[in-house]
Amino acid sequence: MKGILVLFHCESNPGYAASSHEHTFLEVAKDLSGDMKNIHFAYSSLDRGMTPSLPEELTNILHLDTRWTDTDQLQAIERYINYHNIERLLGFDQPVARPMYQALRQGGIKTFVSYWGAPMSSINTGLKLLLKKLEVSTKRSGPDHYIFQSAGMRDTAVRGRGIPHSKTSIVKTGIDTNKYSPDKSCQFYAHECFGIPRTRKIVVFSGHMERRKGVHVILKAAKVLTQDLHYRDVQFLILGNRPGEKELFSNYLQDPNVNDHITFGGYRTDVPALLKSCSIGMIASVEWDSFPMSSLEMAATELPLLVSDLPGLNEAISRDTGKMFKINDHVAAAHQLVNLLNDPDSLMSMGKKARARVIKHYSRASQARGITDVFRALERETEYVL
Repeated sequence: MKGILVLFHCESNPGYAASSHEHTFLEVAKDLSGDMKNIHFAYSSLDRGMTPSLPEELTNILHLDTRWTDTDQLQAIERYINYHNIERLLGFDQPVARPMYQALRQGGIKTFVSYWGAPMSSINTGLKLLLKKLEVSTKRSGPDHYIFQSAGMRDTAVRGRGIPHSKTSIVKTGIDTNKYSPDKSCQFYAHECFGIPRTRKIVVFSGHMERRKGVHVILKAAKVLTQDLHYRDVQFLILGNRPGEKELFSNYLQDPNVNDHITFGGYRTDVPALLKSCSIGMIASVEWDSFPMSSLEMAATELPLLVSDLPGLNEAISRDTGKMFKINDHVAAAHQLVNLLNDPDSLMSMGKKARARVIKHYSRASQARGITDVFRALERETEYVL
């Protein structure tokens, strides 16, 4: 039976959205290989150990960094691929070219699909785009096909990196809609965890603290909402900060009266329960963003979304499940928030429609099925050519 290698660009037990992809990719691998012993997972580092929820039967774990150039390392990987009869490769965020690709191909990889959870490039035009296309055409060992989570992300590959449109697909990301679901018995769970008054509605963000994610925009919107618009029955809950990261935003935390409405909750393992206590999900990214897993987790929990109008991110909502504001416009964001918070009927209606949309289009099963279909289509094309 053919083996499959699932190749991550990141460390093991990565947390955030990448851990969710581990489970989806495992389902794809099981469908394609038929047996756990034919499935191999590789990470750029194993220092963090394995994600606890991955099955113990998954024992073929490799330390593999595609940037390696050492001859001994390349030959060792080539032998490993050959020995285990691995012909399929599902890579996470694997670019057009890496030193390791030739060794993987020589070892026996025939079908290489790269799944992207982030944009590949800025948009290019003219001579620069032409040169990118020419470069891509010369890289024979790289992925046969690229999968993206949104049309905006695919545009960065086609109109930015120069990848032919025919070598791309869109497979919408998926989540566990049972894990992320509303539950009235938890409506004050976050309030109790963080000492938030029960009268306050919670606006929640969950994700990395990188500047591009726009946490500073949320903090500025909190000031406008609570001080200028005098809406005080609200709490902004920021989830995902690790030790020392809150201090990155000290410039936006100078007013004690505003700070009273802001909670940095840290990196939590109980996010599904915390979301059940919230009223609105907010993602205010200011630079590139993909199609954040957190947006689906919030929507599946029946939270309307307020997002900045970035390609990819703006596909996380429909007209009746959320609102958008101009990138970096914290004043407009604050006004959108006050309109939503003052209209509980709309909040409820948008939340229910948001969950229905996720269930219909963004389940983990549908994501796995879409990736598997890409592999099967590629292999049918190969058989036809032969």
